[in-house]
Amino acid sequence: NRAGGRAVREASDGTIPGAGSDRPGGSSGIDGIRRDNMSRATSGTAANSRIQRRLDELDAARAADAASPVERPAAQHRLATQHRLAAQHRLAHAYRAARRFDEAVEWFSATAVESERIYGANDAATLRYRSSLANCHYAAGHTDRAIDMFTELFSARLDALGADHPDTLRSRGSLANALHAVGRYREAQELHRQNVGDREDVLGPEHPSTEASRRNLERSTGVAGDGGRGT
Repeated sequence: NRAGGRAVREASDGTIPGAGSDRPGGSSGIDGIRRDNMSRATSGTAANSRIQRRLDELDAARAADAASPVERPAAQHRLATQHRLAAQHRLAHAYRAARRFDEAVEWFSATAVESERIYGANDAATLRYRSSLANCHYAAGHTDRAIDMFTELFSARLDALGADHPDTLRSRGSLANALHAVGRYREAQELHRQNVGDREDVLGPEHPSTEASRRNLERSTGVAGDGGRGT
C-alpha cells in the first residue's frame, strides 16, 4: 500500500519527501562495491555505538531514579523520573535509526504508556512519546496502525492544546501524509487544505511549515484529480 509514488518514511514534519536522486559519479565495479560495503559497515558501527551510548545513559538515569523518594524532595524525584523516560525515548530513537524497529517500538510504547500512567494522557511529554511511537510504526511500514495512532493523537492534541497549536497542526499533517501513502488522497487533500489555512494564520504564509503544507496540498490535489480515491 504505497500508492502515489515513493513511500513516506517520516510523517511527523508535515512533509512528503520527493523521489530520491542518484549522486553523480556513483559506485561502480569492484571498487564501488568495496566503498558501499565499507559505508554500510561504518554506518552499522556508528548505529551500534549510538545505541550503546543510549543504553549507558539509561543505566545512569535508572540509578538516579531508583533512589528512595524519602531521601529527596518530590520535585527532584519527579525530575529524575522525567530524565529516565527521556533516556528511554532517546534509546528508542537510536534503535529506530538503526532500523531495529521491533526494539524501537517496544521502547517507544513502554515510554508512552508509563508517561501516561504517571503524568496523564494530556501531558506534553506523553503526547510527544505517542507521536514518536506512531512515526516509528509508520517508518516500519505498519501504515494502517500508524493511521489509527495519528488519528487518536490528532484528536488528543486538539482537546489538550487547541486547534491552533503547532503540535496539533503537525499531527494533522502526519495523518494526512499517512493517508496519502495508502492512496486515500481526497482525505489527505482536505487535511492538508485545512493545515495550509491554519498555518498561514498561526505561522504566516512564508513559514517553512506553511510552505510544506502547501506543497503537500498540491501533491494530493494532483493525484486526487487523477482518480485518487477518498472515503
